[in-house]
Amino acid sequence: MEKRKKIKKSVWLPAILALYFICMAIFFGPELIRNGETTRFITVSVIEVVIIIACHFFYKHRERNNF
Repeated sequence: MEKRKKIKKSVWLPAILALYFICMAIFFGPELIRNGETTRFITVSVIEVVIIIACHFFYKHRERNNF
């Protein structure tokens, strides 16, 4: 039997964070936009995307240094 290839933390953690972000944007986004808080919605979205990207590169760099 072949061993399954281990999914790297630099992939699965940002993927889970991105899924969480998408769910929160779908759930809270329409209400924020309806209430006129578009700037807040966009600001939070941009910050979350930056955090997800930074998380990916941080763990990718860490994995590269550990092996």
